[in-house]
Amino acid sequence: MLDTEFTKAQPEYVTVSLTDYGVIELTGPQTDEFLQGQLTCDMKQLGANHWLFAAHCDNKGKAMSTLFVSRCGDSVLLLSHKDAIAASLAQLQKFGVFSKTDIIDASDKYHLYGVFGTAAPERMAQWCEQPLTTEPQQAVTALADGVVLTLGVHPDQYLLVTERDSFPTNSEQTLWHALEIERGRPTLLSGTLLEYVPQMLNVQALNGISFTKGCYIGQETIARMKYLGKQKRAMFRLVGQGKPVVAGATVEQQLGENWRRAGTVINAVSRADNQLSMLVVLPNDIEADTKLRVKDDDASLLEIYPLPYKLDES
Repeated sequence: MLDTEFTKAQPEYVTVSLTDYGVIELTGPQTDEFLQGQLTCDMKQLGANHWLFAAHCDNKGKAMSTLFVSRCGDSVLLLSHKDAIAASLAQLQKFGVFSKTDIIDASDKYHLYGVFGTAAPERMAQWCEQPLTTEPQQAVTALADGVVLTLGVHPDQYLLVTERDSFPTNSEQTLWHALEIERGRPTLLSGTLLEYVPQMLNVQALNGISFTKGCYIGQETIARMKYLGKQKRAMFRLVGQGKPVVAGATVEQQLGENWRRAGTVINAVSRADNQLSMLVVLPNDIEADTKLRVKDDDASLLEIYPLPYKLDES
């Protein structure tokens, strides 16, 4: 079970409209082949009933987006924050002219909703008018006008992608983003695009990198980091107190009586009582009891919290 400080342990039913998320839709006979040369995941592993996590990189191996990848009818959907979607769309359209695949920004076509809680499976099944797919672990339920991605359990978590805009919501986006932080799933925003190789964002720990599928954009850097042991940074989850923080902010560590730059905030959420929860890229050998704070917020205090996966493999 996750440490749900922000989501309230095992909430009954939370629904949010993810207006900050966008969608790229790809359709055509060479879509899978094209994406195989673009994304870090293995498109041959993408079935009709499960989704994949992936990064999309430039030729230097720096991630411009982290993505949920799912089939939807005859199309493939890429789902992420609109900042990352815009960056990926530009590169995909640049290279897509050489493939038989149509690439569009479908953010106006689809509406995205986040749903989680103990009552979520039953409520979602009622709204979808069909039972949700529960296997495999990263399951996808096909709808007449979209898909439902099962993103986790304890609490049960779903990402609803639908052409309808009638889904009822009851909460703010902050609760969804807090849960994504607790899951250790990074979402790149404008302040963190093209800054990090995917392993520094723990994409490999989320089964989002195939090291056996062959060439793709950025693959040389990603492979070198794995096989030559050159990874010096990783993403950690920090919880504590402080003023609201934005992506790209600097976190400092205490060294003796001084404070020095330690890393960069990828995602962060805050509550009215100055409670912070964030994902931060830090040196991968940082000690668990290191004293940390947000730069220019001397009163802030942050602790390293466990992630729901291991970082042993690069």
